[in-house]
Amino acid sequence: MPDCYPELNETQQLIRDTARKIVERELRPHVDAIEHGDTLPFPYIKKLAENLGMAGGGEFTEAIAAAATEDHLEFFVPAAVAIEISRVCAGVLVSYGVSYGQVAGTIRKAGTPEQVERWVPGLMSGDIVGSWGLTEPGAGSDAFGSMRTTARPDGDSWVLNGQKTFITNAPYAEVFVIYARLEENGGRAIQPFIVERGTAGLSTGPAMQKMGMRGSPTGEVFLDDVRVPADQLLGGGVRERDHVKTSLAVERGGLSVMSYGIAERCFEIARDYALERRQFGQPIANFQLVQSRLARMYVAVSNCRRIVYADWLAGRALKDSVADVCAGKLYCAEMGTFVAFEAIHVLGGNGYMEEYVVERLARDAKLIELGGGTTEIQILTIARDLLRADR
Repeated sequence: MPDCYPELNETQQLIRDTARKIVERELRPHVDAIEHGDTLPFPYIKKLAENLGMAGGGEFTEAIAAAATEDHLEFFVPAAVAIEISRVCAGVLVSYGVSYGQVAGTIRKAGTPEQVERWVPGLMSGDIVGSWGLTEPGAGSDAFGSMRTTARPDGDSWVLNGQKTFITNAPYAEVFVIYARLEENGGRAIQPFIVERGTAGLSTGPAMQKMGMRGSPTGEVFLDDVRVPADQLLGGGVRERDHVKTSLAVERGGLSVMSYGIAERCFEIARDYALERRQFGQPIANFQLVQSRLARMYVAVSNCRRIVYADWLAGRALKDSVADVCAGKLYCAEMGTFVAFEAIHVLGGNGYMEEYVVERLARDAKLIELGGGTTEIQILTIARDLLRADR
């Protein structure tokens, strides 16, 4: 049976196979309990961090040690890990990605040495859960223009007031990166602050009930005169928000990878089912209309693979133009949903049942068309980048 992956070299195959073994062992047995709210994902995220080397050790590190100097391995490794987690439970990958990628990554790239030392090790190891607070009830696609959360200077502190919503990990996070509009300078500057749970005035709502991605708790954050020391302004001072664009690029690139992982597994499930399921005395894979669905699913998976691997295998990850990053996210998100719902159709009534997994993958896939910028925002951003006067 053909592998959905492109031809990988020996080292890349080892990385993929080791990541898959670890995810299957550490996460898959617990997915149903996570999905039904019987347990939280964070203990398993910590276990994944330990075993996948994100905390600086583990069996995964041993698997890639011999190829540590290989070109572009730094890009391939996180992509391979993300694909394997998303194949099993994309919701867990969302929580993992926000805490490890967005929060730890943002602090590591834009924070002061003291901020990096204080928070990044715990976030990377999974000992601390992070949450990235940008979206507000009235500021979704227009996250910056409509932001109402404010920060005003008061002595050697900043005082934050406002509300955030649809925030990943919010109900359980211990460290928040909160974006707020500075009241000074005409309210034009928007800056991130590092805020710890337990700070007076900071509270969070319960986990929201969602259509999909139930393995990732989502909630609201409330800020009522939250006093934050000046040294918790990310980077130590007011600065340009280029790092916000970088964080969004990381998120969109990661969402493309996630969609591919979902689509790949849905295709495999549908293909195998079509070969086993018999109707009218023969496997349904013999029927041309089923073959047509599978062929179109594979075209979508194959194209998503090319997009993902063009970046992550060629070492171009997060270095593409804004238009390219958004185009990848737009296409992969739409195709992830398409392939997942086609898989349900191939499985028929069984595809609608939880035990066959594709219904969960389909619900998870739909969020990727909304998160990290909706389909409409991706289209507008692509057009504006292509038509910039300085291109």
